[in-house]
Amino acid sequence: MPTPTTGFHPGNPSWRNWVGNQSCVPARIVAAANEHDVIEAVREARRSGLRLRTPGTGHSFTGIACTDGMLLDSRGMSGVTAIDAKALAATARPSTTIAQFGAPLWEAGLAIENQGDIDTQTIAGAVATSTHGSGAALGSFSSVLTACRLVDGDGAVRELSLETTPEAMAAAQCSIGMLGVMTELTICVARAYNIHEQIVFMPIEELRERWSHLLAEYRHFSFFWMPTDASSQLYGFPTAKADHCMVKLYRETDEQPGTRTLPPNERIDRSYRIYPHVFEPNFHELEYFLPAEAAREIFEHQRAFMLRNLPDSIFPMEVRFVKADEAWLSPNYSRDSVVISVSGKPGTDYWPYLKACDERLYERGGRPHWGKLHFMTEERLTARFPKFDAFKALRRGFDPAGMFLNDHLAPMFG
Repeated sequence: MPTPTTGFHPGNPSWRNWVGNQSCVPARIVAAANEHDVIEAVREARRSGLRLRTPGTGHSFTGIACTDGMLLDSRGMSGVTAIDAKALAATARPSTTIAQFGAPLWEAGLAIENQGDIDTQTIAGAVATSTHGSGAALGSFSSVLTACRLVDGDGAVRELSLETTPEAMAAAQCSIGMLGVMTELTICVARAYNIHEQIVFMPIEELRERWSHLLAEYRHFSFFWMPTDASSQLYGFPTAKADHCMVKLYRETDEQPGTRTLPPNERIDRSYRIYPHVFEPNFHELEYFLPAEAAREIFEHQRAFMLRNLPDSIFPMEVRFVKADEAWLSPNYSRDSVVISVSGKPGTDYWPYLKACDERLYERGGRPHWGKLHFMTEERLTARFPKFDAFKALRRGFDPAGMFLNDHLAPMFG
């Protein structure tokens, strides 16, 4: 069998995610350029008794995209198709990347309200996994989905919206691709805005003193805490000493780029140019969402645990904040969240360390990011997600045969 390479490649029957920890050899790889192609692929998969998954750009660390059945290559279904500046809405095909929204929205005087460090994910994948940035008053990509078209397990097209099908939309806003294949998505957007970015390195004592102020005063406050002197180098950051934090602070500004000379640690630019950061695929990440009101206690507990368990925890711990939403499977469902991210290094046996982190974060109310490593079970999910049973029931209505499940998802949602 040929060596797997990231994503889809001509003549290679296998598929691999971006960091190389998930791969599969599907029975068939089928390309779709439009909704009709998706309908035909779903119907063919059902006739053949094959399960079907759509991987997007493969930016998940879990096996959510893998299948031994049909893998649907929807890269031909990309592009922003409609922008309504008055309604603050944009419609796009499912494989449109976050980056592809930037320029078209800006030309219309609009922008995505918030986004994370990586902008190469597809909009369908970002919505399906509640991908997010940071900001106590800002939600995830799931929270901005207002309408969609999807092809269900019978090959029928369903049109969903917050106005006409509120319960189905609450499930579709974070569905991990289990309701069907989305062919069109409409999201709410914001007026265009520039960001003034400041990157500040703080010793842990200073971060503790300024925590409340930073959270209240900045649009975006997040940080990477460095457990060792070498931690910052792993993500390509400037060198920072152990027990220091690289703090990201964003404010909206009317100031235009290039109007004055800024210090080396500051930038002013269009929002979609400030957010992205390029990460080397040298880490495997676990990320849990916990009650925001306990953020400081949770961070301190995790920091103390990591210091006791070096050298496994040499990767920085990332801390972010996300506003509550009403998507049933969103880790932010009805709860403002602090987000704790920790990573293991490929080539090492990091599982004991990540499992120990999981136990501690879960005990404090943690819910997983669906695209990051986790140890969830059906029993755990029932305890953490109030609408878990409602989602499973609705999923079975959209996909009675379970063709949109796979070996990773079926034990939890089958």
